[in-house]
Amino acid sequence: MAFSLPYPRAARRYEVFRQMIWSQATPVASGGRPDFLHDEIEVQTRWFGGEYGRIFTGTEGERIEVVQFGHWNRGAGPDFTEAAVRVDGKLCRGAVEVDLDVRNWMKHGHAGNVAFNGTVLHVFTDQPAMNRVFTRTEANANVVQLLLPQYSGLQGPPDFLPEAFPGRCLAPLAKMAVPEVESLLLAAAQYRLRRKSERLHVMAESTSGEQALFQAVAEALGFRHNKTAMAVLAQRCPVAELLAMDPGEREARLFGAAGFLEMDLAEAARTTEARQYRRTLWDHWWRVRPEVEPAPHRAIRWRNDGTRPLNHPQRRLGALAVVLEHWERLWELWEKPVNNFQKVVNNWSKALTHPYWSRHYSLASEAIPKPVRLLGKDRLRDLLGNVVFPGAIRVSPDRWQEYERLGGVDTNQKLRRAVLRLFGTDRERQKLFTRYYHQQQGLLQIYEDFCLEDASDCRHCPFPEQLLQWRTADRAGVRVDPIQATGGIV
Repeated sequence: MAFSLPYPRAARRYEVFRQMIWSQATPVASGGRPDFLHDEIEVQTRWFGGEYGRIFTGTEGERIEVVQFGHWNRGAGPDFTEAAVRVDGKLCRGAVEVDLDVRNWMKHGHAGNVAFNGTVLHVFTDQPAMNRVFTRTEANANVVQLLLPQYSGLQGPPDFLPEAFPGRCLAPLAKMAVPEVESLLLAAAQYRLRRKSERLHVMAESTSGEQALFQAVAEALGFRHNKTAMAVLAQRCPVAELLAMDPGEREARLFGAAGFLEMDLAEAARTTEARQYRRTLWDHWWRVRPEVEPAPHRAIRWRNDGTRPLNHPQRRLGALAVVLEHWERLWELWEKPVNNFQKVVNNWSKALTHPYWSRHYSLASEAIPKPVRLLGKDRLRDLLGNVVFPGAIRVSPDRWQEYERLGGVDTNQKLRRAVLRLFGTDRERQKLFTRYYHQQQGLLQIYEDFCLEDASDCRHCPFPEQLLQWRTADRAGVRVDPIQATGGIV
């Protein structure tokens, strides 16, 4: 559908500005991983979540349609089983293997493993530039190959996170008037929100609306370190199955599938209350464990470094289980937007309590003296900014003004790096341009688009020089007609 003005106008303007700068950048030899991928499981998660779509063109020009994504494989063999793929009109049922590099099929020994004989599609993000590599099974059968178009010919960012230091864009930004900087941040924020909206829409069409919402909520609760881990868990525990369970079974399914109930890995409980709660979960879990538990090499990897005790991944998972108890209201908000999202979501969150997780950090911790809300201020704002508003903006474009009033969250490491790069040590500007959520999102978008895409460590980044173009256009009142620019579709 076409968005009504003014929502797409600034987003489209930023998109054109972004493409113009990239077109003038000096090419750098590839070697970074596209789209900030850390490992193979991120690509697998995006594939299974439908983020790449369902219709593709294979390496031999085949028309590929994913009819059914299948199921995460719990044991040895291909990544996804019981999938259905239509290749040039012929329906093929079997497994799907997803790799970062086409050559991993051979490197990982799949070509000689009979467990991979039923593979009908090999998906990957990279292949040699000169030599063609084919995918063949132990039975010498040819497997249809798919190089994901999102990664074809793309230059990935460097594999490191740049050190925090003021960038060359500091000087031109300092010369820009407050309205000019705000217009840049607003445009970048609108572009970022539009991208999030598009992602949710694609996921919903590839799976279902409820599953897309569930994965998005899980990711929002996972923070930066455990975003992918929560996404994988949401996919391995589909929301339709969880909603059909009683609360006790649901919690056990989530904690068991997450790997938090394995006695040989779990930290010893420090209190009787913690031991009793874990035992309650285990009493439900052991009944479904054989059908649900993944093999060790497919276990979800969780991180607890650099997080506050209240943000322990086990507590975040407890919050997700409680959200499912109050799922109907959240689903209604996503399907039928209401007035004043922030007030409604805040009121909804007050009912999110749990006899154990409202007073514990983890499955082993001692009790907290006073109950603490499962979703604090920052988590609620991220839930609003990353899930609720992106979902609603597609059907209610006028929600942008409400989104613009959303207050900022406490700063994190990535935001601090972005602020230091763009504004240096100017405390007044740092504070002025991080007060609202949309300002923070705009800063993060610029940082990702230019600072992390620049492999010259700021020396040859074209962004600083091109800021003059933005200032000139801003003063001249130049705007891009979104309907003309997008053909009426955003």
